Amino acid sequence: MVPVDADLFEAVGYIAKNRKLYIKFRNSPALCFDNVPGFRYESLLTAPRKDAYYRTFIKDRFLTKPVELPS
Repeated sequence: MVPVDADLFEAVGYIAKNRKLYIKFRNSPALCFDNVPGFRYESLLTAPRKDAYYRTFIKDRFLTKPVELPS
């Protein structure tokens, strides 16, 4: 997981071989997004407005499930 500067979430992670994106939200459970292309993860990391990028290109576009992340 990589810490990020965003209002909605505090860290993101990606497993390329499974194409799974993990987002640790500030006030909600962490989510796992399935079948996310690697460029979406890279673009999220480099986006100047990460919350806006998430809302536009990730939220509601991939199968999602809540997950427990290790501390």
